[in-house]
Amino acid sequence: MSIRFSVFSIKGGVGKSTIAYQLAKELSKRYRVTLVDRDYTNTVSRYYGLRTGLINSLVDGVEGPYLAEDGNLRVISLVSFQPSSIPSAEELANFYFPLLKDSDILITDNPPGVDEISKLELKAYYLSARELRCYCLWVTTPGISLDLTLREMNDVARALTSAVPSMDLRLLSLIVNMVKEGTKLPELPLPHITIPFYRDLLFKGFHSVEIKEIKEVADLAEGVIRNAVPEERRSTGGGVGRFEFKLTLALNSNT
Repeated sequence: MSIRFSVFSIKGGVGKSTIAYQLAKELSKRYRVTLVDRDYTNTVSRYYGLRTGLINSLVDGVEGPYLAEDGNLRVISLVSFQPSSIPSAEELANFYFPLLKDSDILITDNPPGVDEISKLELKAYYLSARELRCYCLWVTTPGISLDLTLREMNDVARALTSAVPSMDLRLLSLIVNMVKEGTKLPELPLPHITIPFYRDLLFKGFHSVEIKEIKEVADLAEGVIRNAVPEERRSTGGGVGRFEFKLTLALNSNT
């Protein structure tokens, strides 16, 4: 199965989907990447013209595309609105696994916090992978959002591991986004990347502005990938098999 990276936030409006999309595009230059849009705002899905979600199609029979291909990047809209019922993890896995099995990297763009669909997606993925390690990127902005993230991120981690007890959840980095010039950040107890405020994003859109710091995020991801994917398999096919990761920093459950 793929190496999994999940992009989280505690609140909306912090640029989480922008980070997820730009990271996926950067990594797709060298790997086969699947980006799963789990956020009800459907920021990435709408850009690709996806008007429904896999779960909406499965449960409610909603017609329309929920998958798009863009070179080495595959985008899946998982849900575009609250379904009338929640399918079992087994039901979702039957449809989900074929869409993921030939990817080197899976990136999930999650909604703020955690909800039942987040847990369902994780369970369905686990049923396919049978073992699970997830590298987490937490996106926030300075001020109250940063305080909330530091205080509540472990609650999200515990909720997810309660859904899949064997889940190995690891922190890749905290991303402090939209930092305006002159902003002083507190001393942070976690590894972090700071991204300045890009004014052009307001006018040109998340897909049209290059965020230079994304390469720094991609370098962190590739540190994991290099330990997991043999050189000859990085762009030529075959998927990712069993491996041992060497990144050891995990979320602090005592926070």
